[in-house]
Amino acid sequence: MSVNLLFGDDAIDVALPDRSEILSGPASLSPLADPAAAVRDAIANPVAHEPLRTLVGPSSKVTIAFDDLTIPVVPAAEPDFRFLIIPIVLGELHAAGVKPENVRLIVANALHRKWTRTELATALGPMLSLLPPQRLYCHDACDPDQLVYLGETERGFEVEVNRAVVDSDLLIYVNATPSPMNGGWKSVTVGLSSFRSIRHHHRPFPFARGHSIMDPERSAFQKLLGELGAVVEKTLAEKGRRIFQIETVLTSEVPGRIAAVVAGHPPQAHAVTLQTLKEQQMLEVPAQFDVGIWGLPNRDPYSALSRINPILVANLACSYTFGLYARRPLVREGGYAIFANPVEPAFERHHRSYPELFNDVLPRTTDPFAIWDEYAEDFANRPEYVYAYRYQYSFHGAHPLFLWGQTAFARRHLGRIVFAGAKDRETVERMGFSWAPSVEDAVSMAESDLGADCSIGVPKMPPVFIPSVGE
Repeated sequence: MSVNLLFGDDAIDVALPDRSEILSGPASLSPLADPAAAVRDAIANPVAHEPLRTLVGPSSKVTIAFDDLTIPVVPAAEPDFRFLIIPIVLGELHAAGVKPENVRLIVANALHRKWTRTELATALGPMLSLLPPQRLYCHDACDPDQLVYLGETERGFEVEVNRAVVDSDLLIYVNATPSPMNGGWKSVTVGLSSFRSIRHHHRPFPFARGHSIMDPERSAFQKLLGELGAVVEKTLAEKGRRIFQIETVLTSEVPGRIAAVVAGHPPQAHAVTLQTLKEQQMLEVPAQFDVGIWGLPNRDPYSALSRINPILVANLACSYTFGLYARRPLVREGGYAIFANPVEPAFERHHRSYPELFNDVLPRTTDPFAIWDEYAEDFANRPEYVYAYRYQYSFHGAHPLFLWGQTAFARRHLGRIVFAGAKDRETVERMGFSWAPSVEDAVSMAESDLGADCSIGVPKMPPVFIPSVGE
């Protein structure tokens, strides 16, 4: 059979054995007929929270935090969720008497790069992007004056967030939730946090059991975020405050349009969001395959308004693509994962510490755990990388180590990870993966190792969906 797969900036036709099974996601949700009306209804009738207008008054100091431009990954139709929601929220605050000078907007970019005003205008529109710098700015995870330490969870995970979380009379968070990994407590406890806190839950764990971060019912990551959120919630409760979160879900069509809006207390509002995502993204698959084949675009969250690089491709493959499952991985233990992508060895200035990982560290070891233990604190605190993050629109120095760590489970679980059609074999092999000149050649490799009748599953994306694989 002939199958068309994404391949970098293009697509390719590949010839696969007729026994291959093509997997397609559920139908997209319908877009909202009147998204603005849905936003107004959500903030007037929130889940487990008081309506927005009752939470503030003329003396209130309010912070509106929102997702950075790494979200959404799949192109979205206008209006951008930030461009739609934030002006409505500002209108509500004005109606409640809140003074404009007492409202600030913070981009919740965590350890992602900061964004220029021109870039922010693509999401906020030209008027909001012209707000003065003390009223619109990017979170700085390396600025001690911006951060406040809230303590530890019961398991000893440190919680440090932007000071605005606790100093504001009200923190409103505006997000889009493209997958179960996003939204909920992750918005604040990661998006407005620091390396000190994020290192606890984004580092590679040697004894991880393979429960996908896309599977909120089983994911240890999601449980940990809840523990971090409990520390934030307790701190705010002592001040008589709670976060007001506004979450959106986009349709799975391309470009995506707003399909759902919910507001309220983060965990309860997010539960509604997760149910919506489940309807649109979850596909029941009865059993695992011996081989999985995916086409990868040259687009991921961290190449937004920039360019993808080999480290990003490795993470896109091993974490954000192979990791798209619930219950069990789509490919059995010891099986093959085949990814089609050109894997070009190029790096943009936005990824300042990435070349050092690729050029200097990986030739010595590709072991995610050894790399984390030896290099994480160095990359995080190296003055030139800190400066690049704070002032040169670069991702945080430790960011590539987080992503490299997320390849660990796929490396342990799979018998072989093959990049097919990559332009430079040495680039693929430097990262510890196998190379094949084409998808067809990669399938032949799998058949030689796993048997001529090995089962083959081909998730056809977009749209993005999550196989829920039976026992």
